[in-house]
Amino acid sequence: MSKLNDVELIRKFVQGEISFLANQNLRLEPVFNSAQLLAKKGELIATAKLAGQIRSVLVRQSSIYQELVNRILTDHQYLPTGINDRGLVEYEHSPIPPGYEANYTEVRHLWKAWRTHYSRKQNLSVLIRSNKAWLPVQKIEFGQENFFIQVPGDEKMLCVSDRLIWLSPIETEEPATQIFAYQPQM
Repeated sequence: MSKLNDVELIRKFVQGEISFLANQNLRLEPVFNSAQLLAKKGELIATAKLAGQIRSVLVRQSSIYQELVNRILTDHQYLPTGINDRGLVEYEHSPIPPGYEANYTEVRHLWKAWRTHYSRKQNLSVLIRSNKAWLPVQKIEFGQENFFIQVPGDEKMLCVSDRLIWLSPIETEEPATQIFAYQPQM
C-alpha cells in the first residue's frame, strides 16, 4: 500500500472513507456513523457525518489545514451553509451548475476577481448563493469597510473579512495554450 500524502488523505475523508488511515501529519478515524479527520497531536480538524444519503461535514475554523480542507470540499461540491453553535463551519453536498467552479473565500477575493476579469465581460457571470439558489452578480461596490453586492432583486452587504461561496465560470482555453498552463495534479 502506498503512503498517502495530506491531500490524498483529506480526499479519502471527503469521499466517505470509513477505515482508519494515517500519515505523519493527519489521521482519519471512523466513529459510529461518522469519520473524524485529526491532526498529528489529536486536534480535531473536521467531522463527516455519514448517516443516510445526505452527508454533512463540520470543519474547525482555526486549523492550519482549514484552507486545504475548504478547497477539497468545494472541489467535491460540498458548500458551506453556515457556522454551528460550536463555531464549526457546516458543509453540505450541493451540486454546482455545469461550467462553473466553486470558490469559498473572503469577499475581497471576489471583488478582486470581479474587477480584473468579470465586470467588463457581459457573457461571463459570477454567481453567489442566496437561500439555496444561485444568483448572478450584477455589480460589486466597496465603501467604508463594506462590500455591496447587487444581485437580481436584492443587495447584499458584507464586511471585508466575511467569507462567501461564489461560482466563477470555468474558462476554457485553446489546446495549444493549455500546454503552457500545465499544472501538476495534487
